[in-house]
Amino acid sequence: MTAEDIPTIDELQYEGSVEEGLWYAESDDGFVSYFAWDGGQQDGYSGRHFDITTVDGEDVTLKGPWSSRAGVFNKRGYGPVMDVRYNSTRAGAITVDAAEEAVDEYLEDVELERTVKFSNDEPYWVPTRVEG
Repeated sequence: MTAEDIPTIDELQYEGSVEEGLWYAESDDGFVSYFAWDGGQQDGYSGRHFDITTVDGEDVTLKGPWSSRAGVFNKRGYGPVMDVRYNSTRAGAITVDAAEEAVDEYLEDVELERTVKFSNDEPYWVPTRVEG
């Protein structure tokens, strides 16, 4: 898994609906893309439109969706995922499974610990240094 392997949104298929207001896609190798959008023109991403394809093959245009955050999707049963920084200029999200694989391969003294944040108890996984 490298930053060069990040799929574009046209390579992904999204789960979600206008009624739910959440749109989630996960690649086979653990990269994640998500948006918050419940219809109409909104002001996220400066009103930019994103054309996505759903898992059912439907083409949907998200008009000014918001970026959201991992905990919102974790709480709704997607993933679990975590927000990450790929390099000094790019951020995104990956599955917790993919993150655990990377941690196991490259960081001997780090584990991912589940925690809860915000008043609505959103689940998050955070890297934690362990004694070894």
